[in-house]
Amino acid sequence: MEYQKLVTKLKVFDDIKQYAQNNQLASAYLFLSPDRLTNAQLLLSLSKLLLCKNINVCDVCDHCIKINAGTHPDVLIYPKGKNFVVEDANSIYDTVQIKPMLADKKVYIINDIDLATEQAQNKLLKIIEEPPQNVIFLFSAKSQDKVLATILSRVYKYSIDKFDKVDLQSLLEGIDQETQKIALCFGDGYLGKTLDIANNQEFIEIYKNMENLLINMKKSEQIPYFSGYFYKDKQSFEISLIILNDFLRDILMLKLGETQLIKNANLLNVFEDIKDEYSIKALYEILKRLSKAKRKIDSNVNLTVLADNLLFDILEVKYLCK
Repeated sequence: MEYQKLVTKLKVFDDIKQYAQNNQLASAYLFLSPDRLTNAQLLLSLSKLLLCKNINVCDVCDHCIKINAGTHPDVLIYPKGKNFVVEDANSIYDTVQIKPMLADKKVYIINDIDLATEQAQNKLLKIIEEPPQNVIFLFSAKSQDKVLATILSRVYKYSIDKFDKVDLQSLLEGIDQETQKIALCFGDGYLGKTLDIANNQEFIEIYKNMENLLINMKKSEQIPYFSGYFYKDKQSFEISLIILNDFLRDILMLKLGETQLIKNANLLNVFEDIKDEYSIKALYEILKRLSKAKRKIDSNVNLTVLADNLLFDILEVKYLCK
């Protein structure tokens, strides 16, 4: 229910609620967000809104209770497997003409339609071209780029807003404050991403390592120690580069006076203390070196050598671009 409290605050939820109250619902909607958990929770809550006897997600009427239990015969959720495939489309085709059993309408939830095969989307297209009056399709996607143009032309599209970090923080109770701050910064206002980071101890450790490196690496003699932060594997190496890139970008924003663009506001005091170590020119150049290092990760380069060279470059650029 905590997730539901969040998604019912979204503007898109209010829009659909207004359409439902005014009997102006369309037959198909596509909701877009890069966060799959947000998408799934929104579609589930909307199905309750559309069938709820009080049009308010009351969670006490028969429809809400059955949807919460996953037993409502008029709310059908796809895909049945990992991705939406032709078999799923065939299942919908076989049932879409059957009248609702308990409610006055039937809701089909189709998560991650952008991951569906082209054949499955084409099969689905035949259904949504002429849907029965009592059927509503709720689609979600991380991006519309892989959704067939013919489907896009037949749905109402909504981009889902990011969540307020204060609201997301209510889901992180019981987690230490430092981890909460890191998760809220890098979660970027997305429900699933924030929770994933909050429960990913490896990410939290990498974050703290990059913070320590940024503060304390001053001399080339320290490179062997700090390069040890990068060695585990390609994935953790890339995460290290992403975090370090964000830190240096934040310092650049601070030096440019664009404090409202700083992502890691929890480290603002740290950035203030070390910003004078970097010229604006140095920051731009180091960010280029980080981008170059990210491109090299997948080319079977020796990670130890890559880390050593990168840290040496950072120190050299800091010195040469004072």
